[in-house]
Amino acid sequence: MKLKIINIINSILLILCFTFLTFMLFKLNILPTKYFALIIIPTFVIVITLLYFLLNQKVKPKKKIITNIIAFIFSIIFIIVTSYINATYNFINNLVSKEYEYKNYDVIVNTNSSYKDIYDLEGKQISSLENDEYYEELKEQINEDIEFVSNKTDVATLTRSIVNQKTDAVVLEDSYYKLLKDEYEDLDNTKIIAKYKIKVEKKKNSDKVDVKTNPFIIYISGIDTYGSISTTSRSDVNILAVVNPKEAKILLVFIPRDYYVTLNSIGYKDKLTHAGIYGVDMSMKTIEDLLDIDINYYIRLNFSTLTKSIDLLDGIDVYSDRTFTPWTNKSLKIYEGVNHMDGKMALAFARERKVYETGDRHRGENQQAIISAMITKMNNLKYLLKYKEILNSLDQTFETNMQYDEITNLFKKQIEERTNFEIESISLDGTGASMPTYSMGSRRLYVMQPDYTTVTNAHNKIVDLTK
Repeated sequence: MKLKIINIINSILLILCFTFLTFMLFKLNILPTKYFALIIIPTFVIVITLLYFLLNQKVKPKKKIITNIIAFIFSIIFIIVTSYINATYNFINNLVSKEYEYKNYDVIVNTNSSYKDIYDLEGKQISSLENDEYYEELKEQINEDIEFVSNKTDVATLTRSIVNQKTDAVVLEDSYYKLLKDEYEDLDNTKIIAKYKIKVEKKKNSDKVDVKTNPFIIYISGIDTYGSISTTSRSDVNILAVVNPKEAKILLVFIPRDYYVTLNSIGYKDKLTHAGIYGVDMSMKTIEDLLDIDINYYIRLNFSTLTKSIDLLDGIDVYSDRTFTPWTNKSLKIYEGVNHMDGKMALAFARERKVYETGDRHRGENQQAIISAMITKMNNLKYLLKYKEILNSLDQTFETNMQYDEITNLFKKQIEERTNFEIESISLDGTGASMPTYSMGSRRLYVMQPDYTTVTNAHNKIVDLTK
């Protein structure tokens, strides 16, 4: 009687596990039909065979015991495989960009002031930029007895009024504040006493293509933040991936972060990296204007993406052509030769530009070296066992406006055809200069004046590949 109950329980478990596995594999939608069938049909035959031995009363008890053990093992295997499929599904699904992003605002005061929180500013003034489109929403969120003053000035002058104690407090977009602190040492005498978030709707993507057959362009943006990928921030890495599925070719176009470009819809010049402050759409449209092209998709990633993934790979080995202390992390030292880097060191290496004569160009080379080292490390079978852990740790550190079916169609095509893509890399070039920027007003910053022969060359290559 006990064996009969075990047979029934094992049979139900086996059916449920196989059914859920089939459902999740179908839902994942990565495998081409023939591969899906090659997995499911033989597995179905095995399940039916096991059920026959479990439920057929003519089968001897000894055989049933052995069948129970085998069936239980298969159920465990189905559960494990299903968990990996589910992790993959969740990861891809979470990649798909939400229809909104967040702008973070800081309320900033002088360090020497007595203000500790927003309530201390009751009866005082908060200054803001006149052209801030979220001014009214901020007033509603703060909702205290505080006078708001809109200023016809640039962001640098406004923020430094705190240092000079010409105003009680300033409310400013967080990316702006971080940018200013990089440029003005006296802003170390300021502090944040409150933070607010504004939810901003993104523009709908209208440039969808059939990624299995038609050429498409992806803008890869590496933003200089940790944590939530939905936060607007400067774009320190700017790469176009031009993909032609039919010709099996990929063109990577590296654009320096300090490229001096005209901001789309604003009409003033600024560094390309600063375009990210106004959202990923601004970065894309500005690059489209520069190269006279249409970009179909974007992928955003942040500092968390890099540090977490490298740490999960137990570090990477990367060559440095000199010894230096990174300007973004003074506690580290990178030596000439091969360095074994954890996530923090790799990030500092990827961000370094000040120690190099060619600045941003050399930084781009370092970033390519890190990507190559990561790919080499991931080829190790050992890290396949950390697959779920890696996916879980990278959750919410990537974002794209590609839809789920477009992402899985790319996987399907690659699995089915096993295409070896020919990859070409080019970089836009230019010369260093000191110029005013839209985001920083009259203060002159280091920029890279575009070499338009390289811009034209990139445009021509992109057009040729996307015909």
